Amino acid sequence: MHGRLKRLAWWLLIAAVLALCFAAYLRPAFMLDLANRIYLCF
Repeated sequence: MHGRLKRLAWWLLIAAVLALCFAAYLRPAFMLDLANRIYLCF
């Protein structure tokens, strides 16, 4: 059962990353702002 949950979590993570990539094409200014905010945390 844990293997199935782990696999589901990986697929959800991959889907979230792909959704962010597609969002970058739809709203590039927002994605640039988000990247700058993440970068400034370090």
